[in-house]
Amino acid sequence: MKKFTFALSMIVFAVVLAACDNRPVLKVYMPTEYIGEDFLDEFNKNSDYRVDIIVFDSNEDMLGKVGSSTYDLIIPSDYAIEELVSKDFLQEIDWTRVTTMAKSDLDSDLMRAIDLLKEDEVSFDILKYAVPYFWGSVGLLFDTTKITRSEIESLGWNVLTQKNRQVMMYDSARDGMMIALKQYYYENNIDRSINNPTDNDLKAAEQWLINLKGSNVEFKTDEVFDNMLNPTKYDVAVTYSGDAVYLMDENDKLDYFVPTTGSNIFIDAVVIPKTTTGEKLDMAYDFISYLSKGENAYANSSESAYTSPRGDVITQIIANGVYPASSYKVVFRDNDELFRYNATLSTSIVTAWQRVLAA
Repeated sequence: MKKFTFALSMIVFAVVLAACDNRPVLKVYMPTEYIGEDFLDEFNKNSDYRVDIIVFDSNEDMLGKVGSSTYDLIIPSDYAIEELVSKDFLQEIDWTRVTTMAKSDLDSDLMRAIDLLKEDEVSFDILKYAVPYFWGSVGLLFDTTKITRSEIESLGWNVLTQKNRQVMMYDSARDGMMIALKQYYYENNIDRSINNPTDNDLKAAEQWLINLKGSNVEFKTDEVFDNMLNPTKYDVAVTYSGDAVYLMDENDKLDYFVPTTGSNIFIDAVVIPKTTTGEKLDMAYDFISYLSKGENAYANSSESAYTSPRGDVITQIIANGVYPASSYKVVFRDNDELFRYNATLSTSIVTAWQRVLAA
């Protein structure tokens, strides 16, 4: 959930606490506005230590800064976790110290995605280094008064190329190129991963993105939270599932769809740097256990609108009518993928995206 008052209130809250609170501090480095404000307030009121949130705008932002400051916990995405492991930055998770959640509590579709990483040609066991926090998909948020679900289902990602539609493309190199690659593979019957594109694949994806540009298409990010409330500015917007869930709760004319041609599934998880030791390590495991406990995961997910990794929490939130299954429940399908750490490919994607934006 992206409430624009949240970041300011969190800063004020932290400043006030720092001025009058002598408790030990656990510094948590995480994406902007990615924890329930009331949820965190409740923890800080009742804990023997306090949690200070330091935010980053993107995984790339985090990766560029994480070495210059000391954080006790970090919440990155899957591919960024893989990069941090490759740089020997993280310690392994001692699951016996995560007292409120076992691996068996994780949602079955989430476990399918995790197992796929382990079974891949370059095997990576994310649970060896991380405790899942939230997860989700990239899809299409659309105004049902302007475009029908049947049209969205029929066109999939190609709806973004319709010149008679007002479109918001999410300004993200990875996600933008993922969409273009998935559509290119589908149209040309190519069985290849977005993590292993050829040079020709990248050129074709870049051209697809350049071709969709026009006066009806805007490349934006968090502006979606203003522009997809009632009245909506766009007919359809590329967005993350958790943001879609929040906006659909605010505007009942919205719906969400993940094209069947495939998408990116992301897993955001809590990791512990090797620099976290002693009392800080004890606090780190205590806070991870607090986040992971069923009732707390329910409260945090309900407030933030992002999907819990716990299968029982997902079931409860849907059963209680907090959010609808169609948007809240993440389904990992055979043609969905997770990004993998690949420094060379990342550079190529960013360079191509810059050309798309400049075209």
